[in-house]
Amino acid sequence: MILASTILAAGLVPARAAGVAGIPGERSDSRALPAVDSPASSLPVDESGQRRDDEEGRGGRGALEEIVVTARKREESLETTPISISAFSQEDLEVRAVSAIDDLQNFTPNLTFQNNPSFGGSTSSAAVFIRGVGQADFLPTVDPGVGIYVDGVYVARSVGAVLRTLDFARIEILRGPQGTLFGRNTIGGAISITTRKPENDLWAEGSVTTGTDGRLDVKGTLNFPITSELYAMVTGAGFNQHGYVRRVAADGKKLGNDNTQAARVALRWEPAASFTADLAFDYTRQREHGPALSLAGINLNSSDPARPGFASRIFNPVDEMGRFDPARLNVPFDAPADNFALLHNYLAFFLGGQDCLVLIPGQPVDGGGNPRNPACYNSQFIKDRHTDFGTAPSFSNLDLWGLSLVLDWQAASWMTVRSITAYRDLSSEFARDGDHSPHRIAHFFDSLDQHQFSQELQFLGTLWKGRLDWIIGLYFFTEDGDNVNLLEFVPADFKSGGFFDNRSLAFFTQETLRLTDRLSLTAGVRVTDERKAFLPDQIIFVDRTFGRRPDGSLGPLFGAGTRILPHRKARFTITQTTPMVNLAYQWTPDVMTYVTYSEGFKSGGFNQRVFPPLPDIPSFGPEFVKVIEGGVKATGFDRRLRVHAAAFHTRYNDLQIQVFKDVAPVTQNAARARINGFEIELQANPVAGWYLEASTGYLDAQYTRIDPRATEVRLDNRFAKVPKWTAHGALTREVDLGNAGWLDARLDWSYRSFVFNDALNTPQIAQPGYHLFDAAVGWHSADERWSLRFGVKNLTDKLYLRTAVFFAGGGNAFEHLYDRGRQWYLTMKLRL
Repeated sequence: MILASTILAAGLVPARAAGVAGIPGERSDSRALPAVDSPASSLPVDESGQRRDDEEGRGGRGALEEIVVTARKREESLETTPISISAFSQEDLEVRAVSAIDDLQNFTPNLTFQNNPSFGGSTSSAAVFIRGVGQADFLPTVDPGVGIYVDGVYVARSVGAVLRTLDFARIEILRGPQGTLFGRNTIGGAISITTRKPENDLWAEGSVTTGTDGRLDVKGTLNFPITSELYAMVTGAGFNQHGYVRRVAADGKKLGNDNTQAARVALRWEPAASFTADLAFDYTRQREHGPALSLAGINLNSSDPARPGFASRIFNPVDEMGRFDPARLNVPFDAPADNFALLHNYLAFFLGGQDCLVLIPGQPVDGGGNPRNPACYNSQFIKDRHTDFGTAPSFSNLDLWGLSLVLDWQAASWMTVRSITAYRDLSSEFARDGDHSPHRIAHFFDSLDQHQFSQELQFLGTLWKGRLDWIIGLYFFTEDGDNVNLLEFVPADFKSGGFFDNRSLAFFTQETLRLTDRLSLTAGVRVTDERKAFLPDQIIFVDRTFGRRPDGSLGPLFGAGTRILPHRKARFTITQTTPMVNLAYQWTPDVMTYVTYSEGFKSGGFNQRVFPPLPDIPSFGPEFVKVIEGGVKATGFDRRLRVHAAAFHTRYNDLQIQVFKDVAPVTQNAARARINGFEIELQANPVAGWYLEASTGYLDAQYTRIDPRATEVRLDNRFAKVPKWTAHGALTREVDLGNAGWLDARLDWSYRSFVFNDALNTPQIAQPGYHLFDAAVGWHSADERWSLRFGVKNLTDKLYLRTAVFFAGGGNAFEHLYDRGRQWYLTMKLRL
């Protein structure tokens, strides 16, 4: 039914909304990348990747715009690139009201992109999955599974990776392993962002958006020539919106607010037709109150038949029928140290004399106690999705800047040399109250600083009269940083985290040989040598544990000053080869099929979240995928219809799964799996002025083996954060008003099926399938200088989870982060 009613979402924009000649910032520049030898390659290309037919102006016959992508490091038509890609131009993002790249999951099949605070408190933490492969944790000792690139520069850390759409010319979402050309940590796929480049014209543009909850977004761009060979583009933006979850017991602040400032300065130097140098600086600053998490439940009484009394392996004073038996008490030695919520009530009951447990002989036990006693931790702190009773500090601060230099030199008619040099610096602090109450049960604070440098050198070109496209490259990456993680739990206050230092070297090559005019063979390989190091700096500040120590005495089990992990550097290295081979056949000028075999790997890392103390530093190894994919790309009806489809089979080995060891969430290579699925994408212009988009994605992901150490994960568990079905559809109507300009109206629908938000498949934080509807109408002046757009997102005010967290074995709180709900916006834009 879903397949019948939906199909694609990539990059359709009505002719008048697409990038065209005359719009500032959209310029033709096909010299820097060798173009594929195809009939379409003679058409001019704007910076957004939209090809233009100048004879027909703005799509006079209703033909769909041809989209140009650089997924294989050279300009190619989307229709002739044998990769499953969704591509979005700047105008695509504007008509969809995309302000940050996590919104793209609503329009892209088999993509999950959550802004996920996890066990930290950052309001810009990317959890990205493509085709079921990715990573949800923000820790610097755990790498993402989907690579994010800006102008070829790898964004290494999840924190700060929910990028604002500032000066984006095009976003390409590449599905499947991209290990040959993009390299490390792209086993799920890659998100490649191309920014607008300065040009030799003077122009300016600006926009103001107002909307729900005091939203006020302001953007401005100025492009100007400095000399006849040197051009500049300067962009600044501010994003502001009130929060929607109020901290009623503390400072009254509203969580989930937006307070972001961003800027970008770009210079382009063109001393000759064969050479360009692009220097870019970007900066982002956030000062926010923290993620809009609210308390949805507390795990005090267990539903596990093996533990009928409590969610604790230690404190279980019940008989076989689950009724309280006083003879089974062993105070204080049965204190439930594996459930901090229950431990709080246990201590309040036995030490403080509070009625925070209900212990009646012969009756079931209630671990929550009196719901009207503020000394107890129970349902009294669960109100609604707009209310939070937390009192611990809650904030999210981020300063992120980067500098990149891209040099392109056409050394000969058959070869281009490209250098990409970049440095990025991340400084962030974030904290939140994980128990959402006035009590000290689970409080989190993180300081994360990271510095990265990368250098890539590419040699690419075309030989044998266009029959061979080739690329050879070298890549160097290094990063270092420090994560200070301060934790306040019921049994102890301590510091986790430490220093990390990583280095990666790679050689890669890929060639495409046109065996005949229709048949092409592409083969590539990448050899990566990676070194990782971690120096823990973890110590107990306050020890509130109690028990019998090794010497037989009673008291704190560890003591203040105890190291949680040894203060010594742990290292590991890996050398891995990732091949790819692709065969593509162009049946007609409008129909192409392909089959691909590719491999990828995601690096291993270290577990820095540990408690109680361990004598050794735990680590985990890389995970690997092998993928077979087949696809078809077709256009028809005088380019009024475009259909792309791909099906794939993935073998997924040594999965890095987040499970709980004692009270700590740790990553282990705990499983093998296989994933089958497909994507279908469609764009159509059935009659003049009407535009249709549709897409659907399907994933059948199953574990085939579970390591016995991962006792919480079963073979029939579903993947975390991965829906079986994703779908999107959109209908756009365009009306010409003559000298008064033109109107466009758009209706979007998207669907995501049921999903668990953790590997344990905790039902209390699962999200049932849901539908979303967005609507917008826009007016554009005849000279395209002025535009107004009014829209409503989440038109039906659907209540759904953007993400959710369960700290099993620790705070035992079920935390929900709901969508803000229905929102209206009004955007005015001016181009000069």
